[in-house]
Amino acid sequence: MRLANRIALILGAGVAFATPVAFASAASPSEHARAAAALADIKIAITTIMAAENGTTSGPADYVQAAQSAINALVGSKDPAFDPHVPNPGDATGSMGQVNALLDQTATPPYVPALHGVQINELAAVAYLQEAVKARGLNAFQTASSSALENLEVAEGRTSQYDVLGGMLGAIANTTLAVPDGAPTADGCAAPKAVGYGIHHGWLVWHAVKPGALSIPATGTASVKKENGMLVLYTAAAPMVQHHCATHAAAAAVVRPVAYTPPVKRPTLLIEAAAHTAASAALYTAAQAASGKAVFATNCASCHGANLQGVAAPAIAGTEFLKTATSNKYTVSILNTIVTQNMPLNNPGSLKPAEYASVMAYLLASNCYPAGKTPFPTSPGANFGTAIVGVQAHPAGTPDKLGVCPVN
Repeated sequence: MRLANRIALILGAGVAFATPVAFASAASPSEHARAAAALADIKIAITTIMAAENGTTSGPADYVQAAQSAINALVGSKDPAFDPHVPNPGDATGSMGQVNALLDQTATPPYVPALHGVQINELAAVAYLQEAVKARGLNAFQTASSSALENLEVAEGRTSQYDVLGGMLGAIANTTLAVPDGAPTADGCAAPKAVGYGIHHGWLVWHAVKPGALSIPATGTASVKKENGMLVLYTAAAPMVQHHCATHAAAAAVVRPVAYTPPVKRPTLLIEAAAHTAASAALYTAAQAASGKAVFATNCASCHGANLQGVAAPAIAGTEFLKTATSNKYTVSILNTIVTQNMPLNNPGSLKPAEYASVMAYLLASNCYPAGKTPFPTSPGANFGTAIVGVQAHPAGTPDKLGVCPVN
């Protein structure tokens, strides 16, 4: 599988990026343990591949076994890609199984974007490793396995990133995944007063320990301060969270008179249903969509197809795609994040902001969203495009048999 196929994995594997909501004060026992196990399996897979590449006496059989062993550690024993005849250096669940379990919940803790990035890169790594299993000779093996290593290094991530680029390390370092079962927690917006973890809306802000503690988890620490007789380890996410805390506190301090509002009669279910099926807001211009069609043809059509129904990647327009988008709660904002951060997958971020915006306009137009007078923004704010993507009750155009609206 080529690197450009990762966008297929994003849209085809049920990935959805969600805004963090108020979350439990600490990770459940299984969450902390699963995150640690997922990271361990990624590291094991990397070590297994590198050992085979660096071995001076390795032969073809060793290459094949190393690639398959790495696959086993990633996918777990219940996956079709698992080979029981080859040693599994990881655990039976596999890193991907642990990640899937962490994502299989109704809540949307802030580690979700990072874990979706892990999921995508692990899938790509497994595809490359499957090519390595079939490789004939060291050069072919190294070509495929090196590509797998690139994906696994991104999946492993780094503690300095707390968003989708953080990978497993970033998720563990900056969220409740770092909090062991039974560990004391406190409000991350407040200054630490006792040993424990400071949590705010699922983010890990600080970890306070006694000076001279036998075990101080320095991994993931962006800064260390001495406060209230303790060493306080602040995460990379701390400045962002503390800014949110300060903004929220300032807003809450403003006292506003509350005017009396007479009770409003609750609308009937019929009216509510009509409201939900109303036409979607116009998020782009027709000229912008036409421009995006040309950008798409140059940079995206080779994988997603000229008709947006997929070639080496899945469909990204039409009835079936929109059903999937609705089921996975994709929003326009989520799709924009995927496009701007991952496309083109062989050279992410290489397009100009205006080109990315025009591609988004083209995708919306192809999915029968209405055009308006305001272009799709190059830097959408947090409140832009938050509605769930879905089949339009009143299509802006005449969809073909696949549910795709033509763009001229």
